[in-house]
Amino acid sequence: MEKFVEKMLGQALRQYGRNVAIDPLSPYEKQSLKAALQERRNEEPDEDLHAHIEDIIYDYVTNQGLFS
Repeated sequence: MEKFVEKMLGQALRQYGRNVAIDPLSPYEKQSLKAALQERRNEEPDEDLHAHIEDIIYDYVTNQGLFS
């Protein structure tokens, strides 16, 4: 499941111009994004994984929410 989530995070980041194949996430970034995902899933368990990832990546790219 972890590799699947990392792949989804990478695909979501690609929408904002970051290619993780060329510019990979640091261990800290991975940890922060996964922690934010877990928190979001706990807050809204009925929302699907894709929606959570899109929301988290948007917050990350725009320095909002947990990333501000």
